[in-house]
Amino acid sequence: MSADRDLLALARAVFPGVGEAQSALDALDLADPQQRRFGDYELIGRIGRGGMGVVYRARQHSLGRDVALKVIAGTHDDAAAVARLHAEARAAAQLHHPNIVPVYEVGLVDDVHFFSMPLLRGTTLAQTLHGALAESTAIELTLTLARAVAYAHSLGLLHLDLKPANVLLDDTGRPLIGDFGLARAFDAAGDEDAVRGTPAYMSPEQIDRRLGALSPRSDVYALGAMLYEFLTGAPPHGNDASARLRALPAASQRGPRALRAELGADIDAICRRCLRTSPDDRYATVDELVADLARCRDGNAVLVRPRRWPERAWRSLRRHPALSAAVALAALALLLGLLGTVWQWRRAERARVVAEHERAVSGARAERLRQLAGLLAATFPAAEAGDTERRRSARDAVAWLAREAGADAAVQRELLEAFGQALRAAGKGDAVDTLLDEILRQRGAAYRHDRLAALLARDDRDGLLALQWIAAGDTDAAVRELAAAGATRLVERYGDDVDALYVLALGCSTGSIPCMPDIFARLTARAPDNAVHWILAPADEAPLMTRERLRQAARAPRFDDHLAAQTALLRATLAPTTPPPELGEPLQGVLDTAEVGPSLRRRAIEAVPLPRYAAVVGLCRPDRAPAATDAALRADCDAFGRLALDAPDAAILSRMIASAILRRLHPDDAIGRKAYGYRRQYVWLSEQFVPRGLDAEQLQQDVARYGEWEAWLRQADRSHVARRPPDDWQPKNPQALLLAEQRKP
Repeated sequence: MSADRDLLALARAVFPGVGEAQSALDALDLADPQQRRFGDYELIGRIGRGGMGVVYRARQHSLGRDVALKVIAGTHDDAAAVARLHAEARAAAQLHHPNIVPVYEVGLVDDVHFFSMPLLRGTTLAQTLHGALAESTAIELTLTLARAVAYAHSLGLLHLDLKPANVLLDDTGRPLIGDFGLARAFDAAGDEDAVRGTPAYMSPEQIDRRLGALSPRSDVYALGAMLYEFLTGAPPHGNDASARLRALPAASQRGPRALRAELGADIDAICRRCLRTSPDDRYATVDELVADLARCRDGNAVLVRPRRWPERAWRSLRRHPALSAAVALAALALLLGLLGTVWQWRRAERARVVAEHERAVSGARAERLRQLAGLLAATFPAAEAGDTERRRSARDAVAWLAREAGADAAVQRELLEAFGQALRAAGKGDAVDTLLDEILRQRGAAYRHDRLAALLARDDRDGLLALQWIAAGDTDAAVRELAAAGATRLVERYGDDVDALYVLALGCSTGSIPCMPDIFARLTARAPDNAVHWILAPADEAPLMTRERLRQAARAPRFDDHLAAQTALLRATLAPTTPPPELGEPLQGVLDTAEVGPSLRRRAIEAVPLPRYAAVVGLCRPDRAPAATDAALRADCDAFGRLALDAPDAAILSRMIASAILRRLHPDDAIGRKAYGYRRQYVWLSEQFVPRGLDAEQLQQDVARYGEWEAWLRQADRSHVARRPPDDWQPKNPQALLLAEQRKP
């Protein structure tokens, strides 16, 4: 029996007790090749075990690397708990910090939870500590760990099991915090009142949830407990949880200075603040703890223990011994003038304390915003999730941000700035575009209407064309009213203009304006050589009419869906403008101020719809009627597809539609392979552009000048990306290369 099944059976058998589950995991015979198999991994040997399960040294076959594999004792049948587990674990896998052990993979093998990490060759901090550290060393070590914890908190993750045994040291002595975010995630499915973690370092609210909710202050407590151990050689408490509960009030008053008198009063005060029983009495955030530790290290006054002036003066002299002699000579003169300035100093001191408090409150608020935005970003779907899921998440995120900020545009900007930074830090910078689109959808209706009204007021050809392009596909009643008024003027003044006829036919096919009599006939009579003109049709047109349109399109000599021309016209017509504050402030949270206007113009142009090909694609399915039995129809589909596939003026969407048509008609010949090659090239470029980012402004200029496909190839050249994928390349999402009927639901 393989290890994955053994683990599942053992875990289910002993689920009531984690300790028993660990014993069962330990019972695996790793000398048996069958029992060593665990999914993609081969278990090589045990490294250790802890509160969550057993850690193995393992070989990951697919990547040919050795890893530390942690197998979780017990299973979870609560679907909601498992969902939370995976959400938090995915977020933990986004952590990229030099003092946090990265998570390679989180997953299941036959219902057994596991996660993999780098295999570090060093030891743990617990194994290295032998007695108290020098005060300066203890401060620096705690600062290093606290900064890593603060980073994870900024992404919305708590650790809740910080202790020296969970701090690994690599072969250079660099400390790395392990199991970040996962302890809380895996415990979330269990009894909320149960004691989890290591009592010697746990916050009181982890032992007794009635004392407060779990929060960043819980990790502040654990950092304080480790600092106490660094300073004294032993943790502040034992590992008996019930004894901890009885001793909570007294424990919060005892500082490390009680055991080691030579310690400074500042570090003692910092440690005692971390170890307060009530969460409200501790540092509100780890960032506040970091700031006070840095002040203590540098000899400056700490916020938890304001110094009187003689102590501050003495500390200053200690930092600058060269000044001591001069100060001694001046001391008498200063003393004579001191009494006259005491009152002014006290007043200034009170003002300083108030200012420090206000900064602390502001810092706590900013930290809360970063945490909330970080959690949103960590759980925001990656690019592989698909546009629909990302748009839904963006809609929910913008609605949540609006609830948090209310009508205050400045706060909205602050929240969105934190969210955008967190998305980029999580490697999801491309999601900012999805977020911007949703902000415009929810907040930009009035601005959009005003821009369209201004185009109508221009009352010239380009302004009226731009109005129709931008309004096409919009369902807003006010926008449709403007579009209808502009359409009437276009027909009256430019009734023979091909661009005017095309945009009016497009508006009819998308439903943004009423369909004008004979608009499609007038367009094809005026420009019959363009296949795109023949396939434009009202949404409710009969299939036989669509069949006739396809026959005519297949005989046209060229294919141009007007994307390059419309992009050039819109860029020339739409000058970048500054939006009103209710839209501009939120946008400046994720864009540079100078980029807001150009970005709005680009988005208006990118939103212009292309012709709808669904009816043509449906007709051309060779596995369905009528194409299955109509050879003439299949021939027309073939001619139309070949024309669109190689047309220099075809948009990428049109080219991909042609690729799908030809791949179905020619599954096993050169034409089908060529069509598949275009699809493969498009997916390759899409994947390469995501991490590098696109020069959106330059790309749109190139679309206007060269067409969309050539613009993408030029963007690849600028980004030093190969235009075509390597022969052995496979996409991140293999289904991206499949036809719709081949994809798994």
